Amino acid sequence: MAKQDKPLQTLKIAFLGGRGCGKTTLLASYLGHMASSRWQNEHHYYLSTPDSSDSKRLNELFQGLCNGFFPEATIKRASAYRFQMHIQDCEGVPLEIQWLDYPGEWWEREPVDEKEKKQRDDCLKRMVNSHVCFLVIDGAQFQRHGETYLRAHLAHMTNEIANLLRQSGGPKKKNNPLKDMVWVMALSKADMLESQLTAADFADFVNRYAGDQLDTLRQRLGEAGCPSFGMNYLVFSSVLGVGQRIIDINKTIGLDLIAPLALRTILEKELQNSEKSAVLKRIFAGSADRGALQALFNLLRQILAKWPDRSTRDLGDLLFTKAETWLNGRAQDLQNEMNQYQKQGHSLQVAESVLKLALSKPENRRYFYVPLLRVGANR
Repeated sequence: MAKQDKPLQTLKIAFLGGRGCGKTTLLASYLGHMASSRWQNEHHYYLSTPDSSDSKRLNELFQGLCNGFFPEATIKRASAYRFQMHIQDCEGVPLEIQWLDYPGEWWEREPVDEKEKKQRDDCLKRMVNSHVCFLVIDGAQFQRHGETYLRAHLAHMTNEIANLLRQSGGPKKKNNPLKDMVWVMALSKADMLESQLTAADFADFVNRYAGDQLDTLRQRLGEAGCPSFGMNYLVFSSVLGVGQRIIDINKTIGLDLIAPLALRTILEKELQNSEKSAVLKRIFAGSADRGALQALFNLLRQILAKWPDRSTRDLGDLLFTKAETWLNGRAQDLQNEMNQYQKQGHSLQVAESVLKLALSKPENRRYFYVPLLRVGANR
């Protein structure tokens, strides 16, 4: 069989956030770790960058992290990179991750000339065609100012996202790609926060103290052609640091959850749009019964996510987590599934099994939260 170098699946993700919130550090740390033999030995896959100039820049940034230096903020240009996933003992490229980093500086000022305006407009076109958009919240500012920072940042973010979407295409169109975009609120610099803080805690804080800001963001997105909006949550840390000093490059949180969480959110969209069932069929290995049962679970969890009492939501999440664990199999079952696909040479199914393993790990469950609330799902 000829080696397949063209990716079988593409996952497009975009990162939006203010200057200094940690997006560039995340990018450098992400590739640096996942391209290493240590990562491959532990997780059975690694990432590469097919573009040599991208590889040079990202490895220079990662080496800077290893030497104790944080990278400079991305200024005046968007950073768009491609990462290709290679599975241990499988040929070909099952998955390509297209990563777009929108410059934080463009949140704070207008382009200075036509050249920069064109760069921003080109970036916007790529952004609105992403599958998943991560809204990055600066963990250091969140720790320092709490509710005040969160509300002010979300208000500014809502205003800027509305402006960007208007500039990217004007009135909403019938086939606007935004309607298929999923949103993740990602809290950076988790190493600076309380060690017991979970993504569910963060979600509860956001909904309790900035719920009206989220409602406004939903409304603005709906006006731009994105009526379905349910925020997912992630807490992550690219390195262990103190202030501007890096303590340990290998102490990371949540890096291995970015691609799996993005893939899971795409699955949610597929479950809501059964006519687009290619991903659904692939994830559930062609089992219509399991897919239908998962869709029912998701519908019930949407209802639960609206329940005002946090303890009830937590209890319901626990019960559904146990049900999903039974449905998707325990970690060992996933490992066996991966091994079977590996023997058969099905690299894409192996890739999906590898990513599901990351979400199934008990130590990782505290770093992501998927309430499955979809506003305006019956569009």
